[in-house]
Parts: sequence; C-alpha cells; structure tokens
Amino acid sequence: MNYQFFDYKYRINGFVSDLFSAPHIIYIAAVFILSFAAAYALRSTDHARIRQWLKIQSVFTVLLEAAKISWESYYDITTGQGFNWGGLLPIYACSLFIYMLPLAAWGKGKGKACAGAYLTTVGLLFGGIGVIYCNGLNFYPFWTFGAFYSLYFHAAMFFTGVLLLMTGYVQPEWKNVKLAMVPVLLLALAAIPVNYALGSDYMQIYSGEGVPVYEELAAFLAEKGLRPVYTVIMLLTYVPLAALVVEVSRRLKAARSGKESVRPAPFRLQLRR
Repeated sequence: MNYQFFDYKYRINGFVSDLFSAPHIIYIAAVFILSFAAAYALRSTDHARIRQWLKIQSVFTVLLEAAKISWESYYDITTGQGFNWGGLLPIYACSLFIYMLPLAAWGKGKGKACAGAYLTTVGLLFGGIGVIYCNGLNFYPFWTFGAFYSLYFHAAMFFTGVLLLMTGYVQPEWKNVKLAMVPVLLLALAAIPVNYALGSDYMQIYSGEGVPVYEELAAFLAEKGLRPVYTVIMLLTYVPLAALVVEVSRRLKAARSGKESVRPAPFRLQLRR
C-alpha cells in the first residue's frame, strides 16, 4: 500500500483501519503517561506562564484547524464532491476546544470560567476518548496528516485539561458542571439547525452515529417521529459526564493534598552552642 503523508482518504487504496494498531496502542500509552508526568512536573508553574502557553496553543490550534479544513476541501472540491457541509464545519463537541482556548487565555469573568470548566470536564474526557478511539484511523493510516490531525487534537485536549487542573489554573468545583454546559448548549444552537437541515450529525445529537446505545435510540425515536427527543437526551448526557470528571478530579486532588500534608519535614541537624 503506497501513500504520501498528505494523501486524502479516497486516494489511499487498500486501507482498512489503523485503529488499535501497534503504533496507535503505543501512542495511547505515551499520551496518557506523558500528559500526567508533564502536568505533574509543571504543577507549580505560575499562572501567567500557563496563560502564555494557552495563547500559543490557541493560535496553533486555529491554524491547524484552518489547514485541515482547507486541505480536505481542496480534495473534495477538485474531485467533484464539493464542500462537505455535513461533516467539515467546526461545530462538533470537540470543536469547542478551538473556541474555549482563547477564552481561557484572554477571557475574564464568566467567559473565562465557562472555558476553564469545559476544558477540564467535557474537553478532558472527550480528548481522552478521542485518543483511545481515534475515528480518524478508520480513514487514514497512522503516518498521515489526516491521522496526525485527529491524534494531536485530542491529545492536546486531554493534556490541556490535566494541566489546568494540576496547576490549579482551574479548580475542580461542582459549579463547573453547569458552567461547562453553557458553551455546549451555545454550540448546539448552531449544530441543531444544520443537522436538521442537512441530516448531518454534528455533536452526535441527530443520529448518534458511532455511539453505542445512542445510535439505536436515535433510530428508534426517529421512526416514531420523535428525533427532537433524542437530541434533548443526548445533550442532557453531557451533564453526568461532566459531573463524573469533576468527581474524579476532586478525589485525585484530595488524595494528592493528603499525601503532601503527611510528607515528613526535611531532617535538619541542629548543634547546640
């Protein structure tokens, strides 16, 4: 099977999937190990430096997304398929990473709070899931730009969430569940009309494509003329998912704080005069 790094999926003949291939499994392990190790090593980093890193990450992520859309659109248009309105718009749940990074870096007040809440709950969770189940590897070999985009994007989501929690830039508080839902619902306002007009599945709130149980539920409700009910159910699912991440984060923080509080003081030899 011959292909170049920037080859498009329709030009790669004979490819089946690289999901859970040897390179992918190694990548999964590396992302999780290095993310926690790096975040722990940087746990005492000044928040001003974290903001600087978020700004750099914001610019790079926007450029990467623009490059990916341009690259894919070039092949779609030149092969006569036209722009992929039903799959290429940045209105997926993970696309919020693009919009929340600048808010977390430059924003203030509620905007910054909502961004931090999303990045450390839904963003962190979906980033980790995206690293493990990288759907892009069903279309592109591991060593291609298409795969790189998806693998890097979700790894960056996961690491960002872990870093913000580990450094205390965002505290794992229960109010973050509500705050994280604000950007999710705002994005849904854009995704819902597009989905219902084109039959696309942005945010998986139309047909639940590829989501176990939800895909079957969406099909069942659609047959009954109740597709909007599925949309509401899927959006409500974000609440317990965000709450789960908050709970785990709070427990890990408590465990880490407990270990640090019982750490023995350094031994000092004092000589009497």
